[in-house]
Amino acid sequence: MRPPLVLTIAASETDGAAGLQADLKTFTALGAYGASVVSMVTVVTAAGVESTHPLPAGVVRRQIEAVAGDLRLDATKIGALGSAAAVTEVAAAVRAHRGQLGTIVLDPVMVSAYGTPLITAEGAAALATELVPLADVLCATMAEAAQLLGRPLATSIDEIREQALALQAKGPRAVLITGGRLEGEGVVDVLVHEGGTDLLRARRVPGRRVRGAGTTLSAAIAAQLARIAEFDRAGELGEIGEKGTDDDMVTIVASAREFVASATENASDWRLSQHEGGYGPVNHLITLDKD
Repeated sequence: MRPPLVLTIAASETDGAAGLQADLKTFTALGAYGASVVSMVTVVTAAGVESTHPLPAGVVRRQIEAVAGDLRLDATKIGALGSAAAVTEVAAAVRAHRGQLGTIVLDPVMVSAYGTPLITAEGAAALATELVPLADVLCATMAEAAQLLGRPLATSIDEIREQALALQAKGPRAVLITGGRLEGEGVVDVLVHEGGTDLLRARRVPGRRVRGAGTTLSAAIAAQLARIAEFDRAGELGEIGEKGTDDDMVTIVASAREFVASATENASDWRLSQHEGGYGPVNHLITLDKD
């Protein structure tokens, strides 16, 4: 007997709002055991990113090989990698250990919430050519989707859908593009998957300054995929549709979005930083609330 196992390959962030710290908290909140591979170390406060320190690419790969050769993983989430060399080594490790890594969820983190670049231009290009084709699920912002395709930023839902389909054609079974940059009272995310295309709508929360929501969303999707793999038969989880039906991915993503929305809403009164302003975390502790 074992719990669902998820590996995160991501940056370590000092304030715990995003990166692998947020991933591990998300996995735990959703009932999955989390393992981690550190790709780089970032010095971050509520005021911004002070510095980034990518690890040697060979060290990143050796961590992946150690975990893949030891743990029975159900899913792997790939986040910020920092350099083209790291992307190349991670892609090589994924190809070499594809059967041991479970479902691959790629969150191609390129820029922080503060606008600080988290990967080189060469690294971003490598993401598009080397890792996107290996992913089972791709979760991208509008800006990330445009950069991966070498296209202008989408300005409508139809353009987001076109970009999602173009990314899906590169290899992923499902592509989720978050539409937060589009103007309007609501937020519309576009999901293309084996069953078709779905628009997922949510209420926009004005004035909310949180960091780590995107990281938490992709981590929640990975955790839900791991839970399905662990039970290994249709209908075991109740909230997930029968195995192989078209609505599985929609249900998984919708569940992850609900977790992020609740975690964001329940962090509205948090004051963790000693300084005013800046971005705060989402509340990953919501599933532990006994009230």
